Amino acid sequence: MASTALEIIAFTVSISGWLLVSSTVPTDYWKVSTNDGTVITTATFWANLWKTCVTDSTGVSNCKDFPSMLALDGLHPPAPAPDPPSCQARGRTGRPLGFATPAGT
Repeated sequence: MASTALEIIAFTVSISGWLLVSSTVPTDYWKVSTNDGTVITTATFWANLWKTCVTDSTGVSNCKDFPSMLALDGLHPPAPAPDPPSCQARGRTGRPLGFATPAGT
């Protein structure tokens, strides 16, 4: 009975996660910044997963679509190379745990 309740709770949490993701992905304004002049806002920059846009003070927008997620340059720095001793430690602890785990769990 407890495992059934746990499965129902997990299913409900996963459905709510899908609803949240599907409601946030289509939004345009994930990242918004402005370039202010002395009197008025001169430009507003905004971006999402698929494009980046600039809107000036006259209301004219200029958007650039990203051809793919792999074509984004400079948004994320490259990840540092893993430290070899830490990789060795993970391997030494992971292998015995993998072999010690009963099959089917």
